[in-house]
Amino acid sequence: MSQFHKLKVSDIKRETSDSVSVEFEVPSSLKDVFSFIPGQYLTINIAINGEDCRRAYSICSSSNGAIRVAVKKVDNGKMSTYLNKNLSISDMVDVMEPQGSFVLNTEKGVNKYVAFAAGSGITPIMSMIKEIAANSPNSSFLLFYSNKTEDEVIFKRELDQLKSDTIQVNYIYTQQKGDDKLHTGRIDSKKAKKLMKSEKEWLNADAFYLCGPEQMILDIKDSLQGLGVMDGKIKYELFTTPVLMANDNNSITDKETDDFEGEAIVKVIYDDEEAEFTLQKDGDTILDAAMEEDLDVPFSCKGAVCCTCKAKVIEGKVTMDANYSLTDKEVEDGYILACQSHPASSRVVVDFD
Repeated sequence: MSQFHKLKVSDIKRETSDSVSVEFEVPSSLKDVFSFIPGQYLTINIAINGEDCRRAYSICSSSNGAIRVAVKKVDNGKMSTYLNKNLSISDMVDVMEPQGSFVLNTEKGVNKYVAFAAGSGITPIMSMIKEIAANSPNSSFLLFYSNKTEDEVIFKRELDQLKSDTIQVNYIYTQQKGDDKLHTGRIDSKKAKKLMKSEKEWLNADAFYLCGPEQMILDIKDSLQGLGVMDGKIKYELFTTPVLMANDNNSITDKETDDFEGEAIVKVIYDDEEAEFTLQKDGDTILDAAMEEDLDVPFSCKGAVCCTCKAKVIEGKVTMDANYSLTDKEVEDGYILACQSHPASSRVVVDFD
């Protein structure tokens, strides 16, 4: 069950001119609650100008370090602007326990990883690299990190310090001229293929992590598949609302749902509370309807990118408008993103617990 906890801001570090990292003090009573796997994120809730604002930010620390997130200021971004300009040390902030399935897999013990990141997409990757450096010295990591210029590289000093025989970092600049054409310019399908061919011994890596804008992820994924990398090894996390990706796994349903029309009875269970209401197939999402019933159900992005509103259908069927964070297996097991879900049978029971 996901819920918010009050955490004190213990440190704020200016990373670049438009980004900060924020460290939270976790009391001993919550240490287990806030244990995390590198790659996961925290959902933060702050009242800004009298309005609750929720956003998800990836953790950038190793699992045995103080918990820290990085935030890049976004134009007109209410939360990111507040965290960059107004947050102070000792402030108390509502923070939800770590979530997310874009995580470092260390099952084999000795692993080989490749990552492509752009801009603030470095945040979960940074957590992974720190974890390898601190706790998996026999594993290896190759990073391709794209930014407009060197001045905009988040964590550059730390990344340079982490470089070793087993951790390789390659910077790519899109708006900074240089003699090395391979490491300048936007990462599209062609450049991604060239970058991997320049490090072809890494094509047998155990996992490939992609984090950044949607088009970059699509291009890199296409290139990796073209080079023979199995789809199951490619993991991605979007840092922007998707507009291009096809919905290949956007429902837990069957053809019978095409025949369902009209109004459904929907029961939502959260934190031992229940609410039952009627909902049109093409009406509000289950998340919005539950909030209208005064259930404090968890959510963050409302864009199918994070999985804060993940819940399980225990009766009936639903369809989802979009899904960019649940795995095929999770969908098969009945999990949904409530922010994207609509009833597809006359009765639906959804459990957030």
